[in-house]
Amino acid sequence: MVDRREKLQQLLDGELDPSEIISDPTLASLAERIYGMDIKAILAEKGIEMPSGDNTSKPSTSLIEVVPSSNLPPPAPLGNLPALEQTTATSRNTLFILLGVLALSIALLNLVMGLGELYNPCTTDWCADNSKLIWLAPHQLSQDGGWGSVGAAGIPDYAMIGGGLILTLLGLRKKA
Repeated sequence: MVDRREKLQQLLDGELDPSEIISDPTLASLAERIYGMDIKAILAEKGIEMPSGDNTSKPSTSLIEVVPSSNLPPPAPLGNLPALEQTTATSRNTLFILLGVLALSIALLNLVMGLGELYNPCTTDWCADNSKLIWLAPHQLSQDGGWGSVGAAGIPDYAMIGGGLILTLLGLRKKA
């Protein structure tokens, strides 16, 4: 491994003997690629004999793979493809506005009046007095833990109001 590195460094520095270059097919290929010259032709001009085809050196471990030509026909043209439907910015903006206003109105309705006034599957006395839906406990709708007192805002209420405002503002902004 070190010998190959030393030979490569000598090739790059221009210190490698031409007979050594031609004796190693990997070095000859690299020299042709690096310097852009036909090494065999240059050696023939200088009178240096090229070794015969009975080369006993190691086979090339070049990373470039030569792919033989193929008899496959070229790919057929795709023809007329249907054009993709372009979504307009106005439809997306309208969707953002509608979702934002819906989230905002549901959050404010729950905070001011309580969603339990519209739908309350809980039948206990606690649920009759406390009709605000607790956003973090929707799995407890039929129990006391899913309902709280109207007017007492918490972090989930603020998050719902903020999310509704953000969606609405994203829908209202104009794109350049």
